[in-house]
Amino acid sequence: MAAAEDVDFDDFRAQIETNFFGVVRLTQAVLPVMRTQRAGHIVQISSVGGRLARPGLAAYQSAKWAVTGYSGVLAQEVAPLGIKVTVLEPGGMRTDWSGSSMRIAPIRDEYKETVGAAAQLSQSAHLGASDPVKVAALLLDIVDMDTPPARLLVGPDAYRYATAAGRDLLAADERYEALSNSTAADDATADQLNPLGA
Repeated sequence: MAAAEDVDFDDFRAQIETNFFGVVRLTQAVLPVMRTQRAGHIVQISSVGGRLARPGLAAYQSAKWAVTGYSGVLAQEVAPLGIKVTVLEPGGMRTDWSGSSMRIAPIRDEYKETVGAAAQLSQSAHLGASDPVKVAALLLDIVDMDTPPARLLVGPDAYRYATAAGRDLLAADERYEALSNSTAADDATADQLNPLGA
């Protein structure tokens, strides 16, 4: 954990390499078999951090946003081949994620209120809302579904964090709608202005 300004570049690269490129490599390895059999179900593990941003987690959450985006594209590409893709987005788990596996870099005074507060909170994250055994059982249930979710928030904390962030994002989009639309070309057609037809 470190402020975005201070995160060691090698640590940042390692997070992306493991948490994103590892996912891409494994997915590419299994797809030829699934494509040949025209069936399969890929379950990617992202994080509620793939829907929102928290101070101190720039490297980790960047990787998780990448997993979620990659998986959304992948799902559209492989659906006609009979392959399903589900992204699980867990919140806090009762594991040692924030214990021995997390290093907290020195925090500058300027970031004590943001990154420092997040670092203190992370120290109690091993008391997360979700039981890993129940999450594993949920994963097995999802794999057997005929119509599985494309994305699933895992845990009551994940649901509450993500839905609050989604409401905030929608409110901001609506607040600045006129500013967003101010860039429309003068000769833009109705279809160009409203490609979804909504």
